[in-house]
Amino acid sequence: MAIQEELKPQTAEEELNELYEEEPRRRSWAAITSVVLALVVIFIGYQWNQAAGREQVLASQLHALRADGEMLRLRAEEAQRQVEGLQKRLAAVTAEKETLGERIAALEKAQGRAAAARERASGGARDRTRERATPVVQKKSR
Repeated sequence: MAIQEELKPQTAEEELNELYEEEPRRRSWAAITSVVLALVVIFIGYQWNQAAGREQVLASQLHALRADGEMLRLRAEEAQRQVEGLQKRLAAVTAEKETLGERIAALEKAQGRAAAARERASGGARDRTRERATPVVQKKSR
């Protein structure tokens, strides 16, 4: 008998009652699930947007740091070239100083020899002129 009861066609009222009873339960769970999913999607979208914004800021900072690094590298290369040029100039000036020092020493030797030769040559003449000259006024001794 149970099988025959199950096979009975339902009336229109029974079908409507059954629809109204079951569907609101499904709708409430579906609505809650939809709201929760919407909130999750909104939250994840917001977080993704924030992460994308941070990524753009970090990318621009990275670009600026790379530009600064390249500028500093170029400045370091230029400074190194200047140091090398100054070292070459210093070496040239040092060499020139040494050659000038040698020339001065040679000139001083030559001048000393010439002065000694002049003194020898004029030494006898001075002594003779001193002997011949008579002082007009004598020096006072202190």
